[in-house]
Order: sequence, then structure tokens, then C-alpha cells
Amino acid sequence: MEEIRNNPSGKAWLLAPIIFFLTFAVFLPALSGEFVNWDDDKNFLANVNYRGLGWTQIHWMWTTHHMGAYVPVSWMTLGLDYTIWGMQPFGYHLTSVLWHCANAALFYLIALALFGKSTAATLGASFAALVFALHPLRAESVAWITERRDVVSGFFYLAAILFYLRRHRENERDASRRQTIRRRYYWACLGCFTVAVFAKVMTVTLPAILLLLDVYPLRRLGGGRGKWFGAAARKVWIEKLPFFAIAMVGSALAFYSLRNQGLTTIGELGWFPRIVITIYGLAFYLWKTLVPLQLAPFYAITPHRLDPHALPALASLAVVMCILTAAILLRRRLPVFTAAAVAYVITLLPVVGIFHNGQQIAADRYSYLPCLGWALLAGACVLAAWKACERSALGKGVVAVAAAGLAIMLGVLGWRQAAHWIDSRTLWTHAVAVEPSFIAWDHLGMVLSEGGDSVGAIADYHKSIQLYYEHPYSHNNLGASLLVLEDWEEAIREFQIALKIKPDMANTHHGWGYALVRLGKVEEGIVHLQTALRLAPDYETARKSLEWAMKLRKPASGE
Repeated sequence: MEEIRNNPSGKAWLLAPIIFFLTFAVFLPALSGEFVNWDDDKNFLANVNYRGLGWTQIHWMWTTHHMGAYVPVSWMTLGLDYTIWGMQPFGYHLTSVLWHCANAALFYLIALALFGKSTAATLGASFAALVFALHPLRAESVAWITERRDVVSGFFYLAAILFYLRRHRENERDASRRQTIRRRYYWACLGCFTVAVFAKVMTVTLPAILLLLDVYPLRRLGGGRGKWFGAAARKVWIEKLPFFAIAMVGSALAFYSLRNQGLTTIGELGWFPRIVITIYGLAFYLWKTLVPLQLAPFYAITPHRLDPHALPALASLAVVMCILTAAILLRRRLPVFTAAAVAYVITLLPVVGIFHNGQQIAADRYSYLPCLGWALLAGACVLAAWKACERSALGKGVVAVAAAGLAIMLGVLGWRQAAHWIDSRTLWTHAVAVEPSFIAWDHLGMVLSEGGDSVGAIADYHKSIQLYYEHPYSHNNLGASLLVLEDWEEAIREFQIALKIKPDMANTHHGWGYALVRLGKVEEGIVHLQTALRLAPDYETARKSLEWAMKLRKPASGE
């Protein structure tokens, strides 16, 4: 990678809008999408709190830890969507796609700043931007409305990096003016970072990434004695203190949010499984970047994937060790590779096994920022190949055609992956085909149930339970479908299992109470209906069921 240059040559920046529109074209299928039953229902369809940008909504956005996430800035963009589009999913999808397109253009400018000013640099920067923007791993972040936080936080994260790079290439001759401009870039970088953290806390790794840029390619740190903690280096460390302070605040808010949602504790999972998940994740995202096939909305933790002696763990360990060894051995001869590998690990740390939460072992959306380094590496490879063929027109043509072909391939795969998110049925039908899991079967069952196919839904719920018996929602949903078929006793059995696993499910108590009343056990049913209302005071269906049950209540003797 070349040294930072002052300005891109000619009008290379004009490629930024072209990259913007190419990205928009690839993700056009998302615009036809609906709200899916994968958290969109809880975040938008059943949640009135975000709807608008009045004081009530703003207060909720900045104080809520809804579904275990503190993302007020992202909520504000969604509140703005509501004021424009109401509950029309097209507008929400359009906004998400536009944010991602802007990120693609921003990343192109960052790559251009890093690669220098030349035709080769322009080609390499364009390829890097397209690898990032069109890759099918991006589809989940772009086409899933719930993950608006990825594209919003990504925009401010990338803007912060661009401001940082421009700060350190500023060469205004007047020293006073140069210092003024650099200060402005510094505060712009810090401001963007702050907004990014409040859009999604995964961006707290930015201070470490800025330090990595200080080492290479800015060379403000490292490279000799006194270069790490000497007088000049101390300034580099001191200027990062506000960034690390913001990162600590964001991390504390994230832990608080996850604790309220039910953070996976060390006792529940243990340290060794977390290490296995971390190694698996590091290999998983790299593999899916290279071979972006069989992508799914949910990758379940299974005993086989957690077994340190099984093939997934052993293969992942081998991949990680190879990358680590190469990064160490090539740190001087190929620093761009080492920098990409280090950036990859740093940005993945908040979402891998060490800080693991939930029942997934990995998720496509977690690759949004970590794979930026690999995209830059891909661009650097194109840049190097072009330079190697500098005296051969044929060689340059081969490099250009190969780069264009790979970008087109990623675009086709990205289009197809975005199309899988068009509605819940399409999403989960694809999921059970490529990565069958208890979540996929459960959600496909919900789709069938909502469509009136209770028999088909019951079959899918049974498949979900076979894969993971301890999933309370599958038992609850199975019970609800049995209620439709008026199989009261079997429904009660499923509700009992669900509540044994998770006792605070209001809808399960409601289903159990309703079934009891239908069996003539009115008093027992009333108890469960009252419990449902105690757990969820605004549960209108439970309230109506309780009123109906109270009318059926037999008067006590002597009344």
C-alpha cells in the first residue's frame, strides 16, 4: 500500500457516485421486501413507541434498551421513516439501501486515500469498494429492516476514518491554517465516532483501528526505538483518550442492555466453549467472504460445532493458525496483509465467543465492519497485479477483466441473497433448505400458522423441537396451533413444557388458561388468564378472554 497522498488524480472521485448506483442496482430486490417475522414484528409492527420524532418518541429512543440493544441514533432514522412512510415497508427498505450505497461511496474514498493517486490506485479502490458493497454477506444488514443499525453506524464509522486520514494528509503550507484544519478533522472524526457508537455499539473498536492506521500506513507509531512511547508517540496516544472514553461508555451501555435481555453468563456457557466459538467465528466469516454460499439468517450453536475434537473446530483452528502465522511472518514484506488480519480480529471481538450472547454461533450481519480490511486487501491485490503488468497492455486487460468479473459475480450473488429477504415465507423456506435449525423451522411454522395452515405449522414446530427441545417458543407455538384444531389437552401439555423452560411467557399462560376454560375448568383457567395479564398488563386478548371466562364462572354455593 502506498503512502497517503494529498489528492486523488484527475477526477477519480467521480467514480464514487457510480459505485453508489451500482450498489443500489444490486440491492433493488430489497425494495420489494416486507416486514419479516424475524424481529421486525417486535420492533415495528407491535411497537408504537418509535413511530415519529416527537418528544415522547425521542425520549423513548434515548432511554430504551428494547430487545437488548441501545441504538438511539438508529431508532431516530426509523422514526423519521415512519413520519414519511408510515408503516409502508418500501420506505424503510429504501432508506437502508441508500445508507449502504453511501457507505460504498465512502469506502471507495477511503481506499483511494490509502492507495494513492494513479490509474492503478483508482482501479484497486473501486474493486475494494465493490467487494465490500456487493458481497452477499451484506444482504442481511441491508435487506433486514431491523438491522438498520449496521448501515447507519457503518456510515459514521467510515466517515470517521475518512476524516482521520484526511487530517494526516493535510499539507497546507501555512502552519497556522494547517493546524486549524487538522483540528477540525480531529473533532469531526470524534463526532462521527460518537454518533456511530450510539447507532450500534459494535463500532467501539474504532480507536484500536485508528491506532492500527497510525502504525500502518501512517507510520506515526512503531518502526523503531522510541516510536511506540517516545515524545511524538505520546501525542498519538493522548489524542485517542477521548475515543477510548466514548468506547467505554458505549460498552457499558451495551452490557447493561444485554444484561436486561438475558446476557449469556460464564456459568451458562463457560470459558472453553466461548474460545471454541471465537475460533469458529474467525474462520467462519473469512470462509464465507471467500465462498459466499449457503448464507442463512441463523446459524445455531450445536454440540457438533462446540466439540473441540470435531471437524468444524479443528478446521477453524487450522485456518486461524495459518492466518496468524502468515500475519506475523509477512508483517514487514506484506504489511497490508498483516494490517487487514489485525483489523479483522479487532472489529470481530465484540461479537465473537468471548462476548457471546444468544443461541447463534455466527451471523452474516456481524461481518459488515470486520470484512472491510479484507476488501482493502482485495483492492491492494488488484493494484499490485496492475503494476506488475505495467508494460503489458494484455496483462492490464486481464487484470481489469478479472476484477470486473469477480465484481459481477458478487453482484449476482448479492442480488440473489437480498431477494431471499423479500418476505417471511421466502426467507425461512430458504433457511431450512441451506441451514436447517430450530429457529428456521419455528419461524416457517409461524408463517404457515398465520396463513391458516395449522397442520403444516404443527409439522414444522415438531421439526424445530426435534432439533432443540428446550426452545420454549416452539412449544408455545405448537400449543397455539393445537388450540386452533381444538386439541385442548395436547395444547396444555405443550404450554406446560414451554412454561417449565420459561415461566414468564404471558401468551403461554393465556393459551393454557383458554384451553382450560374450553375444557370446563373455568377456575383454573382464570388463574392463568390473570397471570397473563399480570405479566403483560396491556395484553388485550388476555383481557377479553378473562372477561369471557368470568361470565362462565359458576356462582359459589349459597350465593
